[in-house]
Amino acid sequence: MISLSVIVCSIVQLASSASCPQSIPTVSVVPRCPSNEKEWISAAERKNCSALENCHTCSKDRSFVYHCVLNKNATELVEVCAPIWYMSGFCARFSMTDRRIINDDPALDCTKFVPPCLTRFPSNESFKSENVDELDELIIESKDDSKEIEKISLDTTRKDVLEEVANFVTMSGKNILCSLKNVVTIRDLREKLSEKESVPLKCLLVVDKENGVLYQDATVFEPCKKERYTLMVGNKNRTQGFKEDGNVHTDVISNKQISHGKCQMCCGHFTVPETLFDWVKDKLPGSGDVELQCPRCSDVWEEEELVEKCNMSEDEKLFLNCVLEVNEKTKKMKQ
Repeated sequence: MISLSVIVCSIVQLASSASCPQSIPTVSVVPRCPSNEKEWISAAERKNCSALENCHTCSKDRSFVYHCVLNKNATELVEVCAPIWYMSGFCARFSMTDRRIINDDPALDCTKFVPPCLTRFPSNESFKSENVDELDELIIESKDDSKEIEKISLDTTRKDVLEEVANFVTMSGKNILCSLKNVVTIRDLREKLSEKESVPLKCLLVVDKENGVLYQDATVFEPCKKERYTLMVGNKNRTQGFKEDGNVHTDVISNKQISHGKCQMCCGHFTVPETLFDWVKDKLPGSGDVELQCPRCSDVWEEEELVEKCNMSEDEKLFLNCVLEVNEKTKKMKQ
């Protein structure tokens, strides 16, 4: 039995049935939809559609709320911010090409399911619907029908979202809205976010936390896959809190002479927090290594020491943990 929130049955829209390009940047694929009110509220808060209420022109009453529906071909479930619709029989689907929720497939008449869906209810209350058995079969059949697969090119998607505002999430869970206008590369995105949040560019990086890697500036930004991009906001002042001894030492990483803002590692060698952090993010992400060694004496610098001596922000701590977890899994797979 699968909740009808998974299929979100179709509809007569409260406002206009025209396309809603502002919905495109909010689309993300999910493994399941909320099955009760508590889960729905939690998912809606995480999606934060309300932050975009003043950035769209899709409905007269400016309702722009969380939905969980099928994609156009009923092969996947997607979360999307869209105007409220009234369900009335067919299963709701979101079409990237039409840029709106569609309900034109008689094969997805959920009133004929056992048990049937409710005949009428707002699309943002689909968790109140009945459970159904037929959805698994519908999704499987749709996946087998290659002629119905919806293909959206990167260029088309980029055109759709050129003027849009998208929501990005930091490692620690903060939501940041950013215009996608003229954003072509990761560098473009970083510059926009840096300016908007008044954060130095070097302190705002874009990461793939699932794979434990940093996106390079030249990487092309893909709007349709923006859920892969997580923001990492760094510490603006890494030297804060470190005591000065007045002596000059050689930086064990850069080999430069340092007298201020330095930190001493467990092995006795010195470096500076910013140089150490740059070395960490250069050496660990995507490397498969689960530890760092002093480049001079080969003593191991543990995660706790790296966090402390780099004076890492909360985002940086969380990302380092993700990197080490991914690297640990990679190491085990190679054994």
